[in-house]
Amino acid sequence: MAAIANPARTSEIPVLISGAGPVGTLAAIMLTRLGIPCRIIERELTVSPMSKALSIHARTLEILEQTGLIDQFLARGHPISHFNIYFNGAFSLFPGLINSISHYNYALFLEQIRTTAILTEELERQGLKVDRGWELMDTKVVEEGGKTWVETTIRRALDGNNTRSTESKIVGEVELDAEQADKEYETEVVKSEYLIAADGGKSVVRHKVHIPFVGRTLENNVILFDGNIETDLDVSNITVINGRNNQTMNVFPLSDGQVRIMVDGSDLDPTQELTNEAFEKVAQAAAAPAKFLIKSSSWLTFYRVNERQAETYSYKNRIFLAGDAAHVHSPAGGQGMNLGLQDAYNLTWKMALVLNGLSDATLLETYEGERAPVASNVINMSSAMFAMGFSRQLIRRILRKTVTTFASLLVRFITIPSGTVSMLTIRYHENRINQRHKTQPAPADEFQVGQRAHDGPLVQVLAGGQTSSDIIRLHQLIHGPGTFHILVFTSDMLSTTSSASSRKTDQGGIALTDESQLKGDIERHLGEWRSKWAYGSERFQQQQNHTRPMFNVHVIGALPETLSSSKFEDPSKIHADSLASKEAGEGRVYFDESSKLHERYGVPVKAGSGAIVVIRPDSHVGYRVQGAGHAAWQDVDEYLRSIFNTRV
Repeated sequence: MAAIANPARTSEIPVLISGAGPVGTLAAIMLTRLGIPCRIIERELTVSPMSKALSIHARTLEILEQTGLIDQFLARGHPISHFNIYFNGAFSLFPGLINSISHYNYALFLEQIRTTAILTEELERQGLKVDRGWELMDTKVVEEGGKTWVETTIRRALDGNNTRSTESKIVGEVELDAEQADKEYETEVVKSEYLIAADGGKSVVRHKVHIPFVGRTLENNVILFDGNIETDLDVSNITVINGRNNQTMNVFPLSDGQVRIMVDGSDLDPTQELTNEAFEKVAQAAAAPAKFLIKSSSWLTFYRVNERQAETYSYKNRIFLAGDAAHVHSPAGGQGMNLGLQDAYNLTWKMALVLNGLSDATLLETYEGERAPVASNVINMSSAMFAMGFSRQLIRRILRKTVTTFASLLVRFITIPSGTVSMLTIRYHENRINQRHKTQPAPADEFQVGQRAHDGPLVQVLAGGQTSSDIIRLHQLIHGPGTFHILVFTSDMLSTTSSASSRKTDQGGIALTDESQLKGDIERHLGEWRSKWAYGSERFQQQQNHTRPMFNVHVIGALPETLSSSKFEDPSKIHADSLASKEAGEGRVYFDESSKLHERYGVPVKAGSGAIVVIRPDSHVGYRVQGAGHAAWQDVDEYLRSIFNTRV
């Protein structure tokens, strides 16, 4: 029987995070940046050298840019946009990861261990370290005297680690006989307002609060191999191979010179030891007629694919599941870690608002409503992709044979909808923070609330209507954790040749504005919002940076189509000196020279009334209103009041 060295001590922390993989670590980074004290615990004493995830998709790269981490990732990874494909010995290049939507028109190939290292280094720069060796044993929500909190029991072995030789390897199962004989432990009871469970597919938290993990385990016995090979195929890129036996094998080049191979091994007995020799026969059969020899292996195992999703992502609005604790699926498409990182990015800014008293706890209910449908879609897409390559059903095998027979001829004509695998087309539907305007007609679907904030080029407007020679992208402006960015599109109203001054409204009856009126609206509303809603509650004054703005305003002007020739140059320009002199985020004006951003946000330029678009802290559109005059600003104010509590 295990021994407890000392009686359990107690501690308190606003947020406890269980699991220090990429998802839990990013959650800790975001909360720490937002001034929320948190503690992150991890059962393992060291980071696992086995990297499950290998790619970071475009949408996640955008998030890393907005958090200021992108340079570190780009320095350690390398871009990938095409797959090498060998079908029946014929070679093709398939542009499976290219998109036309994002600045990052590729995926970044980077092993999970390196992703974890970058995030851990950033967390430590912020003064927080992962508390390793602590294992979560139990958790519950306590309701007493009209108050609720989370009470979590954790323990740490005084010698060695917490790994048990008898523990189950099956996703979704957690053994109940958690004690290990002849070991001494220290135990602690942690009281927190919230618990984020980022503890993987075998989540102890999910098990302890009895949340079903609904789904299935596929019959395929997939082999995973890391090692060195010898082949006459080009495997310097992600490579998909389908040979004479109609079996698919995927090869991924690792940074240490090894490769990761995933291939169906269902013809082998999973109860028998998997050897290099047995694996080589499977790999050779899939690669035939090409040569494919195994030189050495550092990891060789059977793997069963699970497609599961938690029945609910939260328990009593106090405990939240994120990452693999909430959803697991096949590795096809490389979506898993990306999905989890986006979970953390969605949840943490909302939690910070609630803990600062800026919003009530019902805001957290939007987390599951937004993220669960995304995970469902990813599971379905990943399942379809995996079945195409690995299913042993007769109809699937016939379809695969047909596709691979003609693939070398057809691959140049095959396209993937831009942004699907890259996760750029994710949309959150209407809820408390994604509000459609009450009276104005709904815009086209691509411009509606909940959509990802589009990117595009801008140049800064200088005094006298001159413009900077430096191009800046909108996504470079909408950075910083916890900040709402108010985009004010002014169509051509700030043009020196605009007729707005002689008109009161546009053709649709929407009131127009001018430089003087717009400057007044920005200063008045920005001042009011910042005085009412700001980070830095008395609870967290020592942790919080009081200069962090909750609201930034960016003015984006455009010109109608201009005319020029060798004898004539159109005099049109953006002229708004009072806005050009403002600091970034304070209403500084930028020139949408190509009008691409107006187009991407569905705002007409010529004789238009502009629009105000509110970008949430996780860079999705929360609200939009046509027009940029007094009435539009009042509508934005009403929207913000519906989200935030008024601080006394």
